[in-house]
Amino acid sequence: MIRPNKIKENLKLNKQSIVLSGYFDSPNQVEFISSLNVDGVWIEGEHGPIDFSDIPNISRACDIYGVTSIFRITSHDYGLIYRYLDLGAQGLVIPHVRTKEEAMSIVNAAKYHPIGERGMFTSRRGLGVPKNKYIDYANEDSLIIVIIEDLKAISNLDEIIKVENIDVFFVAPNDLAQSMGIANSKSKDKLNQEIYKAIQKIQDANRKVGTLANSNNIDSYIAMGIDLLLYDTNQFVRDGIADLKNKIK
Repeated sequence: MIRPNKIKENLKLNKQSIVLSGYFDSPNQVEFISSLNVDGVWIEGEHGPIDFSDIPNISRACDIYGVTSIFRITSHDYGLIYRYLDLGAQGLVIPHVRTKEEAMSIVNAAKYHPIGERGMFTSRRGLGVPKNKYIDYANEDSLIIVIIEDLKAISNLDEIIKVENIDVFFVAPNDLAQSMGIANSKSKDKLNQEIYKAIQKIQDANRKVGTLANSNNIDSYIAMGIDLLLYDTNQFVRDGIADLKNKIK
């Protein structure tokens, strides 16, 4: 069945998207988050408990509310990328993309001819879609996000952002800090400088950018025009509990 991809529609309209992440491991949790009028739900296939059997029903939970299901996967593996898409993911997040060649190989795995060489199979999203329309629909529908989280990626960013058919270049602060050797540093000045430089470079190339937002930076990131704002639901819980405990002291 043809369903619009909400985040891809937002990107075309230059509209910012709010995506929520968390330790979601069931369709019920994802359905609740999807009901909150967000644009996308980020589901952890890299650090979380998700496996292949979970993908169809979790992505269906997003479909109910017209929210984009985004799965972070573990690697650039060709078969892994198209299997997630075959099972119903509307979006994929691919970690540790360090070179232009790696970015190109991801597009090759995620898109059918004439863009790439995704394995030919009618995915869950192809049900009810005429065969002569499915390939174009699948190429248009799939949201591809690559994570810039290594110093090597920062060094190669000028070339990486030239790769077409990648929808969002996501600058990830935590792994980037580790790559820079400052993961335990109390000062974030050096890290923030690299993040802002990368964001500016992506925007100057007229490409779409995403990053991790929190209560300290959300206002500045909105003002900067970040296209995809990822917010961790755990922070809402922590902040809410802290506020409640302060009120009952």
